[in-house]
Parts: sequence; C-alpha cells; structure tokens
Amino acid sequence: MTIAADFACECGEGPLWHPDQGLLYWIDVDTGKMFAYDPAARSALRVYQGAIIGGTTLQHDGRLLLFMQGGAIALWSPQEGLQMQREHTPGVENTRFNDVIADPEGRVFAGTMPCEDRPGRLYRLDPDGQIHTLIEEVGQPNGMAFSPDLQFFYLTDTKARSIQRFRYNRETGAISGGEVFIEAREGEGQPDGLTVDSQGHLWSARWDGSRIVRYDPEGKLVETILLPVHNVTSLTFVETTIYVTSAGGAHRPEAGQQAGALFQLEAKTPGRAEFRSRIQF
Repeated sequence: MTIAADFACECGEGPLWHPDQGLLYWIDVDTGKMFAYDPAARSALRVYQGAIIGGTTLQHDGRLLLFMQGGAIALWSPQEGLQMQREHTPGVENTRFNDVIADPEGRVFAGTMPCEDRPGRLYRLDPDGQIHTLIEEVGQPNGMAFSPDLQFFYLTDTKARSIQRFRYNRETGAISGGEVFIEAREGEGQPDGLTVDSQGHLWSARWDGSRIVRYDPEGKLVETILLPVHNVTSLTFVETTIYVTSAGGAHRPEAGQQAGALFQLEAKTPGRAEFRSRIQF
C-alpha cells in the first residue's frame, strides 16, 4: 500500500476513474475541492474549488456530472469549467447529495444526507431529466453498486451500519424487495463507500474502522485490509489497482498521520468500469 496523493482532505470522497483522460478524480466534500491524479505521471493537482460536491458520475461525452449542495446539479470539464444545469432539486434544498452512481442505461441513483427535518432519501435521475424518489427514508445513504449480472443493486446505510440488497430492473430502473444483506460487526466501523469487483465481491470502506473489507457474493466476510487512518471513506478500481479515499486531514495525528490522503493498493481480482450517465438537461 502506498500514498498516491496527499492533500490532507477533511473528507476525501468519491474516487472516479476517467478512462478517456487517464485520470482519477476525487473530492474533498467539506472544502468544496476536487482533485485529479495522473498515475502515469504520478502527479496530482486541485482542479476545482467552489460549491460543495457530494458525488460525481462520468457523462457519456466525457464531462463530469456533479451532484452538489442544495440539490444543485452541474456539468464540469477542464476546458469549460462549471456549467450549472439545475440550481436546486425539490426536497434537497436544506441538505446535499451525498453519493451517486450511474446505471447501465445512463440513469443516476443519488442519495441525500439526512437533515434536521427528515432522514436521507434515495432518488433516481433519468436521462430525460426527471427525478424520482425511490426510498423516502434512509438513515444515511452512502456507497452504491450493482452486481456483475445486474440482478442486484446494493445501497449502504451508514447510520444503520448495513448494506442493503435490492432487485434491480434494468429496463425500468426500478428497485424492489430491499433486505439487509451485510451488517457491520462490532469494531469494524461504519460502512461508507462501496464497489463491486469483476467476480461479484463487495468491497466496503469503513468510517471509524481503519479498514476496507471484502465480502463474497453471498455476503460472507473474506478479507480485511487495515489502513493507517481512522476514517476510510470510499474506494474504486482501476483494473487491479484500488484507490482509497480517507478523511481527517485537519485532525492529524489523532485521525492518523496520513489522514485525508489518497491511498493505492493492488488486488488479485480486477474491478469493473463504472457506467456512464446520460442525463440531458
């Protein structure tokens, strides 16, 4: 395990590989920053600072789709910068989007943070721009993923310390039959970011757990990898390389000497490329 980049993020999140550019993007939610890492050059830089971003997807045309504070949604590219598409989303005005994922048809599943007047929610943004509420109440929706056969959709609820599994309908984008698939054990921390590799294993980052954990397709814990930071937030694959984000950069060394860094490590099983969103505004 090595450090790919160290910007001491307060809440590093949302690592996203851009295969066209050969860059890994990730965000620091609390400071409204976005960074890009070039593995070939082994260099990283800040590419954006502004309104808070909660999650990102890669659009079909290569731009990033940003899900932001107050339910704002914007497009971003290095050439054009930020292009606001939606100033707010009904029901999200007093909170922010937290984690998002595109499905194979270009839709985007998006969670929102809980706020004083209500818990989190799960939305689906369709390619025609319409948004639908899928789940009215989620403790704190977080990492999401699809099984390789696209039969299941996984949703992390950090507050409930669980990963839920739903039946997924690719044709309609509907999810149904939610059940608790994985529960975090005592001392493992709270489940945060999530990804699934090419063999259907689930990889979960653990807030306050100093680890990432891997489960087989039946939900059995098969591997634990410890990191030198308390709050591990998210992870993604680039072939067999795993990039892992972390939080706590403003609280070193209590949160870990490398808290807030972007880590990288090698896995035996390759990951799967993320689907691209196809939202039209």
